[in-house]
Amino acid sequence: MKAAGAVLAALALAAAPAWAGATGEPAARLVAPGESLAAAVAAAAPGDTLRVRGGVHHGPRVIERPLTLVGEGWPVLDGGGRGTVVAIRAPGVSIEGFELRGSGSSLDEENSGIAVDGAPGAVIAGNRLSDVLFGIYLRRSPGSRVAGNRIEGKELPLARRGDAIRVWYSDRVTLEENTVTAGRDVVLWYSMALTVRGNRVSGGRYGLHFMYCDDATIAGNLLLENSVGAFLMYSRRLRLEGNTVAGNHGPSGYGVGLKDMDDAVVRGNLLAGNRVGAYLDNSPREAGSTTTLSGNLVTGNDVGVLLMPNVRRVAVSDNGFRENREQVSVAGGGGDPAANRWWANYWSDYPGFDADADGFGETPYRSERLFEGLADRHPPLRYLADAPAAGALELAARAFPLVRPQPKLTDPTPRMRPPTLAGLPPLPGTPRRGWGPLGGALLAAGLLLLVVPAGAAAAAARTESPPQARPVAADEGAPVAGPVGVEAPRVDVPKVEALVTVRDLGKSFGDRRALDGVSFAIGRGEAVAFWGPNGAGKTTALRALLGVMPFEGEVRISGLDPRRQGKAVRQRIGFVPQESAFQEEAGVLETLEFFAAVRGVGGERVAGLLGWLGLAGHAGDRVGELSGGLKQRLALGVALLADPPLLLLDEPTANLDAAAQRSIHELLLRLRKLGKTLVFTSHRLEEVLLLADRVLRLREGRLEAAGPATAAALDSAGRAELQLLVAPAQRADALALLAAAGYGPGELGDLVTVEIDARRKVEPLALLLRRGVEVEDLSISAATPVGGDIAAGNEVPGEPMAGGPVGDTAEPPAPEAG
Repeated sequence: MKAAGAVLAALALAAAPAWAGATGEPAARLVAPGESLAAAVAAAAPGDTLRVRGGVHHGPRVIERPLTLVGEGWPVLDGGGRGTVVAIRAPGVSIEGFELRGSGSSLDEENSGIAVDGAPGAVIAGNRLSDVLFGIYLRRSPGSRVAGNRIEGKELPLARRGDAIRVWYSDRVTLEENTVTAGRDVVLWYSMALTVRGNRVSGGRYGLHFMYCDDATIAGNLLLENSVGAFLMYSRRLRLEGNTVAGNHGPSGYGVGLKDMDDAVVRGNLLAGNRVGAYLDNSPREAGSTTTLSGNLVTGNDVGVLLMPNVRRVAVSDNGFRENREQVSVAGGGGDPAANRWWANYWSDYPGFDADADGFGETPYRSERLFEGLADRHPPLRYLADAPAAGALELAARAFPLVRPQPKLTDPTPRMRPPTLAGLPPLPGTPRRGWGPLGGALLAAGLLLLVVPAGAAAAAARTESPPQARPVAADEGAPVAGPVGVEAPRVDVPKVEALVTVRDLGKSFGDRRALDGVSFAIGRGEAVAFWGPNGAGKTTALRALLGVMPFEGEVRISGLDPRRQGKAVRQRIGFVPQESAFQEEAGVLETLEFFAAVRGVGGERVAGLLGWLGLAGHAGDRVGELSGGLKQRLALGVALLADPPLLLLDEPTANLDAAAQRSIHELLLRLRKLGKTLVFTSHRLEEVLLLADRVLRLREGRLEAAGPATAAALDSAGRAELQLLVAPAQRADALALLAAAGYGPGELGDLVTVEIDARRKVEPLALLLRRGVEVEDLSISAATPVGGDIAAGNEVPGEPMAGGPVGDTAEPPAPEAG
């Protein structure tokens, strides 16, 4: 199977795209630029082929006889913002190689780019659709094929968009190698024996939504950064195999959802960085049917598998459950542990051993954590998952059998290694290849939300003089390890008292060395950025400073050791994760008050922070209704509740639009002026230059260099990735120009990406501008190496930031002393 990116690149360069299943080469009527396509269609006989060369056409609106339309040089079919661009009402119609744009905006009328109604055997292949409400809509049109199309919806709020592809009462339809962005759903309803293969769907609500569709094959698709990856309902014998389902983080955030399904097979998929990897509700539903989960890699999700209590007869084997915050959850804490079969799975939290080296553990794996059981019954308790109280509960459960929970599952033969996945669709920016035995090459980190019970102890910590670290002179820079064969640099230690000192920091995940001999010091009031590609060790270093994972070497925060004095250390730290796991149904004020109560902070502090953050007008809003920028302001507010001297921020603006980025930057600059110490990770060169005093540049777990935050210092990292926002109508032209110039461009959502030597990053931009390609915006980040980590999934972008200015007060309110 060709990769979707390769297919699109070939289409961009081809003068006359040809697709398997097209009508061949009978005598064809040529429609020249300037000639009326509508008139040519009206004059054509059934079975004719029309070859259309360029031009902009405002018709035909309806095709009512079997015809083949082949576009050469991307002729445009423009709907002018009214109704459906092209409606097909005859069997055997083929449309290939056109650009369709400008449908109407009526959901009631289901305005579409191409609507196929009662027309079996349609072929819609190799077209580009943009600014359309619904994209391609098949009604009662069995045996049709939709292949190699690129579909972009209208720039509307998610709920007001139409479906990018809808298949309705149309059996034996094939959808393959389509790229869908900014639609609402890809919907397949009341249709049998469908094939959905090699498609890429991102930025929508449901990547795939099946209902009443028996005997479908869903293979090799990339479902990325939707609210839900694939939701399968009321169907029989669906096979979901070899798909990559990552970063789906809507209110439910299911990677794969099964509801009232029978004999479904979910095999060999990568489910990474979702809120829930796989969700099962009443599946299977009928006596004698089963559900099979086999050979999947479930990694970096908040919850690996979420079962409703009514789930029975599920066979779960040969999967890899790796680094999920909760491997398996049973909603409500009910369910029968013996109702489903679990065997031969890999569990990253398995404490056993393999004495006979047969690849399986000698003792069963049991999921029986007391805190997880409580969180299953009371989901808001997941806020406390990383708090010391959760660890204390688990210790009590192990020490006193009377409070030991009932196991949610028992795997009698746990594997010692995760499964090998091959042939998966690549994530954007990565080459197509097998993922290999994970062994640390894929470490999809779960989200981390720091919650620390505070009370009187926290109040005392705010008023006492904390232990001070020994001042470190500028000429006492600690040696650090550099790349092999390169002399290690010496850290530039500030001539101020060090708040953070780190020496020989190391961390391994399996056979992968995530950090190796890293040493640095950070002074009070400094702003320091960790810089480097994905997989360099930036987030791992932050987690070591927090003390929430074991590590090698020495870390001191205000002279305290996070491993031995973790609670006291975390009282001095505010943490802002890239993706905050707030309860979507809770209100903004309710959320801040919850965390304030946990930390022993009073209501005046909450009210003051709401005003300072510009959230006062959103106090009654549900968290799930907030834009990405407002959610990040809320996360910053939670981090500031106890007025910590040190803020750790993991990619604080990674998922935000330009306006939201500016608002967060303004807040962080104010906090710098107030003397807060900021330590953050970022891929954005402009963000580092704006916020940081110094840069610690990491590569492959080692500290490659340290020094002032200058463009030259960041450029010296070697490679940079340009992310270019190009006008949709010119995106294929931009890709073709960059490819012809040898830049090897890629695509990331709506962006064209180019990796290049950091000192030559202006060249691709200059090339596009010279050739008349409109570049609407750009950003620059550190390039991601082949085999880099898969980051946890991102929230679907929300509405543009609302709420006016960030706030009028010069500084956040001081917390109460008690």
